[in-house]
Amino acid sequence: MCARVLSPLHSQDASGSFGGITYSNTSSGASAKRKPNPGDKMDVVRPRIRSILGWVSRIWATLTTLQMESWDEWAANHPQPDVFGNPFIMSGDNAHMQLNHTAVRLWGAGSENALPPEDPPVSSLDTFTAATGITNPGDCDLTWTELGTGIAADAWEIQIAGPFQSVGRRAVISRFRYQVKVAGNVLLATIADLNEGQWYWFRCRYVALDGQTTAWLYQQATPMLTP
Repeated sequence: MCARVLSPLHSQDASGSFGGITYSNTSSGASAKRKPNPGDKMDVVRPRIRSILGWVSRIWATLTTLQMESWDEWAANHPQPDVFGNPFIMSGDNAHMQLNHTAVRLWGAGSENALPPEDPPVSSLDTFTAATGITNPGDCDLTWTELGTGIAADAWEIQIAGPFQSVGRRAVISRFRYQVKVAGNVLLATIADLNEGQWYWFRCRYVALDGQTTAWLYQQATPMLTP
């Protein structure tokens, strides 16, 4: 729809929509507004998340009563932290959804499990560091140490938040997005093609092939500058 203009465009009398901008004139005054375009997360990530959720929920509906009960038992013995850090007990279907969603997200369809895991992950994250890269401009180098012995079938999941204009005191949890999956027996990674002069938060955790995860550790760094 084109804007109806009583005086030249951009006057206080313009109304309607033009070029993605909606002009209005109310008792509180004239305004021009543009609706925000959906970001990459809404365009790409959220549909994939919903697709995996639907896939895993349909698998849950095919399980036997004994299989569902085994997930109930696993959930009862593996309390999870809520948003305030207090433990709570998931239902069996939520436990099934949580682990299998992670497995399918990282390894694809066919990675889901009908039964809960019998053992905890073989490894966990001990220390995690992020530093300015030393090879190419735009690089940040990540290194970590582990407790236990990681196996190649599992993974270290790395997520990223940024770029930010300056160093931050705390990580913005809601801003993190998937960056890379590193084999579970490797303890380093280089994240390339970052914005020079900007700051990034990184976080890392160990993910077992069955979808079990360890706690995140967080660090921040700024990439290597062009000489």
